[in-house]
Amino acid sequence: KANPSSCNSLYDDVENPELRAIVEKVAATTPYREETTTNEAQSPPNPQKRISGKQRKATLEEYQQTFLQVPRIDDRKPVFVSSDVRDRLDRVVRILGGRRMSVSGIIENIVRHHLSLYEEDFEAWRKL
Repeated sequence: KANPSSCNSLYDDVENPELRAIVEKVAATTPYREETTTNEAQSPPNPQKRISGKQRKATLEEYQQTFLQVPRIDDRKPVFVSSDVRDRLDRVVRILGGRRMSVSGIIENIVRHHLSLYEEDFEAWRKL
């Protein structure tokens, strides 16, 4: 369950509608957890840090660099995803991607990133 009172303060000062939509979505889907106290020794709580516009922009630029660059796809093959996933990816591409970016392109980039990230694990698991 999200904490509505804290969600609003996260995006009140975001003027860029694209960034505001991202922040609102994260705030709406992030569960609110109340802290519980125990008798065990605890480290001092970390105060919640406000994410600066500069940090948000850096994160957006990193995401765009990783997933929203138009890939070259040779020897294309059809891949099926649910209409919900396709609609959600289409929205991301339209809002954050460039003019030539497509849903096929973001799927290609996501899968390439995933395969690269788990390449060594796949090899190790194959040998089990």
